[in-house]
Amino acid sequence: MTLPKITQENVHLFIPLKVAKVTEITAKNKNMNWEEVLIKFYNSKVYDLLEQEDTKLWYEGPSYIYKSFEREQNGEPLDI
Repeated sequence: MTLPKITQENVHLFIPLKVAKVTEITAKNKNMNWEEVLIKFYNSKVYDLLEQEDTKLWYEGPSYIYKSFEREQNGEPLDI
């Protein structure tokens, strides 16, 4: 069985689950309201990169994406 090729047109299929998990992890670790975290995440550079197929960030697990988001929130450079 051949898996479909991931393109910029279909990468959006992977994003909702990743966003939900990163929001859940962040809200728990930072003791924040998930709605506030969700808004911050959607307005982050990490989310912008997650939407771009060529960064392959969509391929990474929620923990990696969370750590990248945390680095961004702390003003640290991203290594994506």
